[in-house]
Amino acid sequence: MSSLIDEVLKEAGFSDAAIADVKAGKLHYGGSLDAASDKELSVKLAFHVEGKIDNIKLVFLHLPAKKKYDPTVGDLGMIATDGGDGTLEDFAGIKLSPNEVTMDKLYSNAAPGSDLNLSKDEIETFKKLGKKATHEEIENCLRQVLLDRFRAYKKNGLAGIKPYARSKKEFSAGEELKNQILHGPILKKRSPTFYKYALDYPNNKPERAEESFFWVNSVIDDKPTIALIHRVGMPHGNEGYVYMERHFYISRSHNCLQGIGAAMTHGEEETMPPVQVRTKLVGLGVLALGNKVMGGRMADNFDRARKVLAASKDLSLRNLSLDD
Repeated sequence: MSSLIDEVLKEAGFSDAAIADVKAGKLHYGGSLDAASDKELSVKLAFHVEGKIDNIKLVFLHLPAKKKYDPTVGDLGMIATDGGDGTLEDFAGIKLSPNEVTMDKLYSNAAPGSDLNLSKDEIETFKKLGKKATHEEIENCLRQVLLDRFRAYKKNGLAGIKPYARSKKEFSAGEELKNQILHGPILKKRSPTFYKYALDYPNNKPERAEESFFWVNSVIDDKPTIALIHRVGMPHGNEGYVYMERHFYISRSHNCLQGIGAAMTHGEEETMPPVQVRTKLVGLGVLALGNKVMGGRMADNFDRARKVLAASKDLSLRNLSLDD
């Protein structure tokens, strides 16, 4: 008789051999998902973690720990930990570095279709600073843009995400993230309550759902790239946990990213989360190569992440630290 883990992994396209490998302790990169659009890159991963779901939930929601497993991450900070609307102080740690001079020029000369993801009114806001704006003025303006985007998303969800100005027509990250949810059949089948919440956020919140927000400043192509990230999760059944990580704003490089997964018990203290990750990239021509490259990087990151999770057995809210 097959277990719930076997059923879900088979629905995600993993073979019997792959499932056996995962149960034996290996991370399995299952290749690409069916794309929700013609420019989407997507991967599916399954892996085994030695740890308790409650501890893994603490790390997921309260200790992002991305610096430990993603080598591109420079800095990160939590947003509105009191559950409120956030403040500029939440973004004080964001710096437009390295390549400060280049970044100052990019923001001072921002235009539709440039290297930056900005709405039309955000572009005008940077233009009003003038060509002689200081680095500090540009950083302060960016922090205000990020705070405004956070508040709009928290209030109105996907509908609150301002579209990016492009040379021909605007791009809606909100619509793209919505389509990614709609395109994945497993979540709707296995957890319809969470599926509806992922689409309708902040409405229709399940009783036991918890969330957190943070920003990440990564170095991509030698330039700072800032993402606003929403993590939400909830218990599923007696021995499971379903979760989502949504990058609802990314300042450059790619448009948006969303990962959905489930942690299920396998033995007394072991969990095995199958994770599906989708991202929408800018100006990508060779999708097969892009999927392969991104899939490999994601697999490496998650392999490092599960070691961080395995070390979470003794964590509690009292000893959580972003610097751990």
